[in-house]
Amino acid sequence: MIYLETVGATLGIMVVAALGLSWLNGRTVQHIVNQTGKTNAELWLMKPGLWVHETAHALVGRLFGLQIQEFSVHPSADRRSAGHVTFRFDKHSLWQRLGLFFAGGAPLWVVGVITLTLGKHAFWPGLPLALVGWQTMLPTWPWALGWLVSALLLSLGASLSAADLHTMWRGLPVFALVLLVAALLLQWLAPAALLWWREGNLLLAMICGLLAAVALAVNWLSHLLWR
Repeated sequence: MIYLETVGATLGIMVVAALGLSWLNGRTVQHIVNQTGKTNAELWLMKPGLWVHETAHALVGRLFGLQIQEFSVHPSADRRSAGHVTFRFDKHSLWQRLGLFFAGGAPLWVVGVITLTLGKHAFWPGLPLALVGWQTMLPTWPWALGWLVSALLLSLGASLSAADLHTMWRGLPVFALVLLVAALLLQWLAPAALLWWREGNLLLAMICGLLAAVALAVNWLSHLLWR
C-alpha cells in the first residue's frame, strides 16, 4: 500500500498533470487561433510562450546530457508546429533516458515554477510559505498586474505536443524504476521518510491543482478578450 501512496501517487499526479494542463492550455490556444483566424506561429501574443517552451526543452535536456539535434522557434515547413527541439541520446544511459521524461514535459514544469514564484512575490511579498493563504494575501498591484500578463503569455506555451508527450513516455519507465528503487532503499534505510514522501505527494497535488486553476482562469480570460 505504501508504494501506491508514494511511487504510484507521484507517477499518477505527474502524468495526469501533464495531460490535464496540456489539454487546458491547448484549449486556450485553440480558442485564440479560432477567433483571430491566424495560426499560433503568426500571433506575436504566442511568441513569449513559444520561446519559453522550446528553451525549457533544451535547457532541461542539456542538464541530463541529451544532445540537441535541432532547436527552432520558427514554424516548420509544413506549418504544423511553431517551433521544435529534437534530441539525440544514448539508449544505454539511464540518466539520459530519465532526462527524456523531464525534458519532454519541461515547458509545464518551468512555466509552473515561474508562475508560482511570481505569484508568491505578487500576492504574498516577503511572507513565509507556511503563512500563504487567502487571509494573508497582500497584493502588490504592479506585481499582480505583471503576474497576470505573464501567466496569460506563458500559459500559451505550456501545452505539450504529441511529440513532447511521446518523449515523456519514452522516459517514463526509467522514471518509474528510479522512484521504485528510491522507495525500496528508503523502506530499508529510513522507513519514516516514506511518510514524508506521502505528504510530499499531497503538496505536489496541491501545486498541480493551483496550476490547473491558473490555466482555467487564463482560459476564461481568453474567452473574455477574444469573443
